[in-house]
Amino acid sequence: MPAQGAVAHIGVTLRPHRAYAAVVTGTTVDPVEPVAPARADLEGVIAAAAGVALRAPGGAGAVTVDLAPLLNDTLVRPEAEVPPVAVVRIVPRAATDPALGRSPAELVERRIARRWTVAGGHDLLGNELCPLDRAGLAALCEELGETGIRHVAVVAAGSQARPAHEREVADAILAAVPGARISVASDYGGQGLVAREATVVLDCALTALTERLLDRCERTLARLPGNLELRVARGDGGYSTPSRIRVTPVVAFGATEALELCGAAHLAGLDDCRVLLPRGGKLLAGEVRHGLAVVRPDEPAGIGTELVVPMAVLSPEPEDSSGHLRPAQPPHILACVGATISQPAAWLDEVAFIESADQLDHVRRDAEERATAMVMANGAAPGTTHVAEISTVALPYSPSGTVRVRVRVAGLPDTSLGRR
Repeated sequence: MPAQGAVAHIGVTLRPHRAYAAVVTGTTVDPVEPVAPARADLEGVIAAAAGVALRAPGGAGAVTVDLAPLLNDTLVRPEAEVPPVAVVRIVPRAATDPALGRSPAELVERRIARRWTVAGGHDLLGNELCPLDRAGLAALCEELGETGIRHVAVVAAGSQARPAHEREVADAILAAVPGARISVASDYGGQGLVAREATVVLDCALTALTERLLDRCERTLARLPGNLELRVARGDGGYSTPSRIRVTPVVAFGATEALELCGAAHLAGLDDCRVLLPRGGKLLAGEVRHGLAVVRPDEPAGIGTELVVPMAVLSPEPEDSSGHLRPAQPPHILACVGATISQPAAWLDEVAFIESADQLDHVRRDAEERATAMVMANGAAPGTTHVAEISTVALPYSPSGTVRVRVRVAGLPDTSLGRR
């Protein structure tokens, strides 16, 4: 785990109706209470935590915020206000069964105000299945402009391998509806039309709330001394810059569990362990390897479908859990600690076709290089990045040589960067 030295770092987790913070200086953890119960909100706990951190011998470092609990709470509450989302599917033909034209997750479907299907798309290897229907696209753009909807989720078959149709549709929509906020599935990779569509729908739905939360964080830090840098926790247990989370807010979804796992491991002085976390009166097991939470694309609690962004893998408590860590600290403290020790991270999940071992090596190197560039953009210091995980697995029911490539890269924070 990254050494903190004498510099004090602040972790903040935003729970419904209450924000929590902790200041971590090396192995010392100071839970923070706001100066008054009425200030137990985001601004109050950040200001109180900054007051503690700035008194540390090495001064205050960064503030890492876990937005995930509030994002999840907003999505699962039917009365919560989120912007209406339009969905554009780019597939060879529209679904003939109305049930197939919807998301199987009611929570996701509830956030969709309009749907369109445009003929087009590619297969997993990037071969065009159907030419893009540009006449249909033009009609769609005209209709969309009349709806007043400004948040659009675009998902194309095979865009993980070839995003050309998805990009053309997004460009046409932006030209027809200036200022539209468009989320495209090719930005996230992953497999499965349902999971990819759900990811971009939630990405659009979370935009307004994420903007408001980050604005509040940045305004609070701007009023405080110390030039504190703001970071935002990701679902894979790492962090990104606020500017990147504003563009891809769904990446922050599901961060809490990964932070709790890493926080528990850090407090126990372990880099590798299995941890039991309380959830809804039960205990769920997660794992930390080499200081990083084990993550995969998964179905978040209460959402009803898998997303393609990675989050901590949690499973029911095993019958024999004697080797598992049972942290004594409450979950919100674990999340705050995990936030302070998080690292810049990046994740790629793609499909490739290989015909030889040399070609496989090339595919892996290319994925590593692109993931490394992403983690540098997330705030990693030059020369500190490393491949935390890489796997290439043959895809069943696909042509021989088709493999799924997953790469996870992490790095150490660039301490020369100021507030973002």
